[in-house]
Amino acid sequence: MREIKSGGPRPVSELAAALGLSYMGAKQHCLALEKKGLLSSRNNHQGAGRPLLIYSLTRRGQAWFEDADNSIAISVLRHAQSLFGASSAAKLLLLTFQERIQKYKALVPQETPVAQRMVLLAKARDDEGHMVELVPGIRIIERHNPAAALHKAFPEADALEESLFRNVLGVPVRRRPIQLGEQYEIHFDLHTPLPLKD
Repeated sequence: MREIKSGGPRPVSELAAALGLSYMGAKQHCLALEKKGLLSSRNNHQGAGRPLLIYSLTRRGQAWFEDADNSIAISVLRHAQSLFGASSAAKLLLLTFQERIQKYKALVPQETPVAQRMVLLAKARDDEGHMVELVPGIRIIERHNPAAALHKAFPEADALEESLFRNVLGVPVRRRPIQLGEQYEIHFDLHTPLPLKD
């Protein structure tokens, strides 16, 4: 399940290779998890020939990867709105994200090339539990958001997170959520991909 969560929906052959199992061993695990309602499967047709069976997490499977408890932060922000007006939560979020930008900039030296900054930021985010995949020079993909509940309660956090990436990487970045059945990914795409080195 962790392999599917961190790597995205996968066919049995990829899961078997990643886990060091035989094809049939991995298939049996997938079938057992599907029977428990933790995985779902779909056929992916790729032209002629037999379709590829892809496994992904169900909503119940996603629940195994609990988000960090954001309830206190959400409660504080809602109380701030009721005490100090609607814009107060947005101001507090802005201050929090500015603080995070400074934290990341300490880990990601601004004098390094953008490609290296991407590597360092991806590692920092992965260490925080975002389950990151780096597509060098193109995007950072996150398959888990520990602050998902906060983003749901305060959608303005999405734009602030995009701004965080833009500030730390020093180039235009677009935050793009992608829904894959019950699973999701958040893509942070560089507006202009970096040229590949020879």
